[in-house]
Amino acid sequence: MKILLPLAVVAALAGCAGPGAGPRTSHAQASARPDSVATGSAAGQTATKPSGPLYAVLEGADLDVGAGADTVAIVGRDGHAVAKARFQPRRAPQLGNVAVMLQSEAQVGDAGVYYMDGSGVIRLLKPSGDVTTVATFPMTPDQHEAWYAVSPDGSRVLAGILTAPRTGPPVGGTPWPSLVGNWTFDLETAPAGGPTRVLQHIESPDWPGDSWRTIFPVGWTQAGPVAMVGAPLATQNAWWGGPLFSIDEGGQPTTRVGGGDCSAARILPTGLVPCISGGFTAPAVSVRDSSGRVLWSPAVDSFSALGLRLAADGSAIAIGRSAANHTKQVMLPDGFTAEGWLDSETVVGRRSGASLSSVRLDSPATMHDLGFRGDFVGMLPGH
Repeated sequence: MKILLPLAVVAALAGCAGPGAGPRTSHAQASARPDSVATGSAAGQTATKPSGPLYAVLEGADLDVGAGADTVAIVGRDGHAVAKARFQPRRAPQLGNVAVMLQSEAQVGDAGVYYMDGSGVIRLLKPSGDVTTVATFPMTPDQHEAWYAVSPDGSRVLAGILTAPRTGPPVGGTPWPSLVGNWTFDLETAPAGGPTRVLQHIESPDWPGDSWRTIFPVGWTQAGPVAMVGAPLATQNAWWGGPLFSIDEGGQPTTRVGGGDCSAARILPTGLVPCISGGFTAPAVSVRDSSGRVLWSPAVDSFSALGLRLAADGSAIAIGRSAANHTKQVMLPDGFTAEGWLDSETVVGRRSGASLSSVRLDSPATMHDLGFRGDFVGMLPGH
């Protein structure tokens, strides 16, 4: 079966809010490379002694033009990497004249930083430089999209793997390819270091959302894994994520998380959710607990669920150039895109083509260069 993607269908995927700095998306066809691991600050060098708290970053050959990251690193507050690992880059599936919304390749945990490569292998890089394989969810870099979550103790992984139809001849009069064949979705789980088990398997000629829904894990709380169910795959402008649900042992969505009007793409281990609600007419951001109780409502932009960056204690939030806490809202330097928080008063991000930098809320016009190119993943808990 041949599935064409006319622009009318594409436009229905996206919101109509104004443009702004959003999450990194991957369009470039980065060449696959063998996985290799470098411990210490570089291959063959001795690991640098950590300086204060540690955080994880992703690096790549050309992140600013959309090429996938190929290196994960653990860095001290002095800007020196204490551990690095290279991996096969990921590629976004080609779906037409849209930006595909991708979960970050990496996420932090108590033991270090987890990362997934383009073949679906999830590994753990520790501050010591040791690398272990945690789980394998077989796929290729082509026409696949994967989201995953790791339990707080590192013992379990849940992953949603979407296989898009293969690309065919361009849709008439456009440079965008047609999609030929069926969609496939698998929700899979694995114990750390153990075999993979398929919880759900779907094959359909229909675009996701027409007759079936994707289940993409976005986090793991003490109550269990949480997934974004039925969110749009792509956008031409705004993207608000999707409804969050707890996922039971059989892979079924159960309890709604964040409230019945909450769209999101993230949840903290504590259960706090940066929600977008209000639909196309009046989208607004709120910080909620897992039951849906609104804790506070920051006055920040609401065009990107992936762009919303909540501090670890939930007391501050940023998106693009805008940051806020309970007492103030500030504009960050021109061209700066927020990527996370070093602490509840210090946002971290970068300008296109520039090094990673930090900005304090009490002096928002001043950027502090952290000394290297890369994209922020998160602080390592307990380090």
